[in-house]
Amino acid sequence: MLEHGGDLNVALTLAQTARRGLPTLPNSADTLGWAYYHGGSFSVAAPLFEEAVKKEPTNPTYHYHLGLTYQKLNQSTRARAELQKAITIAPKSSVADQARHAMTQGVGS
Repeated sequence: MLEHGGDLNVALTLAQTARRGLPTLPNSADTLGWAYYHGGSFSVAAPLFEEAVKKEPTNPTYHYHLGLTYQKLNQSTRARAELQKAITIAPKSSVADQARHAMTQGVGS
């Protein structure tokens, strides 16, 4: 929904519902974090992405989302590390391409 211009409030409500129903799944943490990220609540999103990465460290999307969030929080070293992990995990994926682009944009982009 968020990727295709859907309503942020609806997406956030759905993500919160999913998280309550499936609190241990890393995907629910990532989805809710992504909704908060799109709403500009980066400090709320970061722990959710950190949890997702911890539970599923081989998922490049989770690292990518965490890296973007660290960029927004002006934590450039941490951002670069997470974006690089996304690239390393799946170097030929679209997520890796997006991570490479994010790395060229620098902190706060």
